[in-house]
Amino acid sequence: MTKCRFWENRYLPIEYSLDKIQSNEGFFSLCLVKKGVATLEIDNEKCYLSAPAMICVNPDKKITILKSNHLQIKTILFTPDFINRNLSVESILSYDYEINCKLFDFPSFDLFYQTNNFYNCVIPFDVEELSKVEYLFDSIIEQLSVQPDNMWSCRARMSVIRIFDYAANLYKEAFEINQESDTLIDCILTFIEFNLEKQFTIDDLCRWYNTNRTTLMTEFKHITGKTINEFVIDKRISVSKKILEFTNISIEELSEKCGFSSQSYFTRTFKKKTGLSPTQYRKQAIEKRIEKFQT
Repeated sequence: MTKCRFWENRYLPIEYSLDKIQSNEGFFSLCLVKKGVATLEIDNEKCYLSAPAMICVNPDKKITILKSNHLQIKTILFTPDFINRNLSVESILSYDYEINCKLFDFPSFDLFYQTNNFYNCVIPFDVEELSKVEYLFDSIIEQLSVQPDNMWSCRARMSVIRIFDYAANLYKEAFEINQESDTLIDCILTFIEFNLEKQFTIDDLCRWYNTNRTTLMTEFKHITGKTINEFVIDKRISVSKKILEFTNISIEELSEKCGFSSQSYFTRTFKKKTGLSPTQYRKQAIEKRIEKFQT
């Protein structure tokens, strides 16, 4: 638990650790393995761990570090109600949670619970993606430790939600086989996912990935069904919706975090895509949850 310095006797169900993977009782954990190697025991099964990787741990999973060498980790521990007061372990495991995810845009906790022949909560990823993943972990740690203003918990929540998105994307890269996969387009899609807040052009992508404009645009539309600009805008709008739904971050700060050049441009684009202003959308999302869970 983290004590809020702006409200007397208020504690929020999120904390961080630089030396442990295992969650506290009732806590989920997202662990970034930055450096090193280790042998873990996960629910009585041995697992070899090599950095960089992300570990998604539910409250019932038991993890023991059997051996390690130069292991450096950063762990965010939280309960579901940190994301939204209507979430709990029980609600996540309920039969209608998938429906509620669609209705209220709640995040999926599948990566914390699913296991199969190749996945048991550990997601390996390329070192090129480490800095971006670590940035989100560091931003949460900074908000928890410094609490620069009374929006600190909203910023931490925003970063937790983005880590959920990153983890899902990293899982797909590591474990899912796409018959339509294209190495160039896969690289572009990964870049977009991890750099939504940045300003970049199609010419920038061509230069960075050593391709020409015609090839890139043709192949990208073949794989995604959208132009690059359409895809980026839709992705930014999708991320902004979640931030609006689950935080009180200002529209100005949100528009910057989602890569829009100005608040006015974001507001115009958002209303064009959704039929609502960002403020109206936030209000509607809150009212929908109140109607469902508090009546």
